[in-house]
Amino acid sequence: MFKAIVIGGTGATGHQLIKQLIENDNCEKITSIGRKPVLNGQEHNKLSDIVLDSLFDLSSTKDYWQGNDCFFNCIGTTRRLAGGPREFINIEAGISKEAAKMASKANIAHASLISATGANHKRWAVEWIHPLLYIKTMGQKEQTIVSDFHFKYVSIFKPGMLVRLQDKEPWFEKIFKKTGFGLRVDSLASAMIKDAEKVANGLVSEELKYFIGNNDIISSKSN
Repeated sequence: MFKAIVIGGTGATGHQLIKQLIENDNCEKITSIGRKPVLNGQEHNKLSDIVLDSLFDLSSTKDYWQGNDCFFNCIGTTRRLAGGPREFINIEAGISKEAAKMASKANIAHASLISATGANHKRWAVEWIHPLLYIKTMGQKEQTIVSDFHFKYVSIFKPGMLVRLQDKEPWFEKIFKKTGFGLRVDSLASAMIKDAEKVANGLVSEELKYFIGNNDIISSKSN
């Protein structure tokens, strides 16, 4: 049995993660911290849904982090939705660092985070070339649980293209779904949960584990 705390629970993968955690008998309790209610405000006896005006300062949520076994970081945005390159960095790396700080201070043993294939915090980047900025920022996001703050176990999921299972799918996601090229977010969520179960049951010896690419993520569920 394990208790989980989640940030980014209203995003495509985070939504699936919380749904599956609720249905998972091995998960005893879920705490979500975000700017909007998860699951469209639906209540569940396993779920504590904490809604804040801002995630840049999580000090007011200190008590909610205590007693959890796994911290899931499902934060994800785009440059357009964030409002620009600086805002994108502040959300992906800034909020991730604030959440990692809270999780580490609460002595949560396991941190699990969604990054991207190719992420590298050492990559040269400028704000006006988004592909480079994205790779560097995702690498900085990874470092929040690798080097910025300490966790006994760290799991970093680095998928390629994702199929987000939206009501209004972009044309390229429709192609990914039909061809099987992209990774469905519900599959990503289930891989993260499977990994958390292994850690909770003492079946993981590696303190730092990268799941790189869609095939590696999918195969991890059956290992």
